[in-house]
Amino acid sequence: MKKAGLLSILILLLTSSPAWAKKNPPRQFGLPVVVILNGAQVPTGMYELTCETHGSAVRLTLLKDGQFVATAPGAWVKTGIKYSEDEVLFRVNPEGSKSLIEIRFAGAAKAIVFDRTDVTVHYSALQH
Repeated sequence: MKKAGLLSILILLLTSSPAWAKKNPPRQFGLPVVVILNGAQVPTGMYELTCETHGSAVRLTLLKDGQFVATAPGAWVKTGIKYSEDEVLFRVNPEGSKSLIEIRFAGAAKAIVFDRTDVTVHYSALQH
């Protein structure tokens, strides 16, 4: 009986947090405008951003003053352009709100692109 209980707990832990997922150290990230991220309205400001990755899949979480604000699934995408500063890319929705669709990190040639099931977004990053 005791072994069955321990086995159940072990299975629960393994399925809820994959052992192969990599949690990157938190970093400060600023949003210059109010955005919608995975259905949540995220106000302008500085946030603690954490990413848990598994291959190219990523789950991004935003915290403010230690409090949960929003989380969203996305994917790491190689851009071929090394960004000099953090950047956000958003879509302006018909009613005027802004949906966050991509985050670009300073010093990296990749970005997090957020999953969208209701819209297909096409864009290109051109180097000038």
